[in-house]
Amino acid sequence: MTIHANKTDKPKKLVSVTINSRPFELEKDDITFEELVALAFPNGSGENPLYRVSYRRGHGNKSGTLAAGESVKVKEGMEFDVDVTNRS
Repeated sequence: MTIHANKTDKPKKLVSVTINSRPFELEKDDITFEELVALAFPNGSGENPLYRVSYRRGHGNKSGTLAAGESVKVKEGMEFDVDVTNRS
């Protein structure tokens, strides 16, 4: 039996990134603030925490920050820092 895949069924390319100094392989073109928080803190980090997400080595070697609801295109070797911030 032969199975024919649709032309749109391309295997996703894995992209290696670092989140809080831990390596991850993502099967995505972009990643959201919320996805990064979930990967960095899979068990949560207390009651109603606030997070700060920053990245470097993005497309065009750009650095920046993400706010809740935002996303960024991922690139091989990209680095993310996800920190719990103090409420003041």
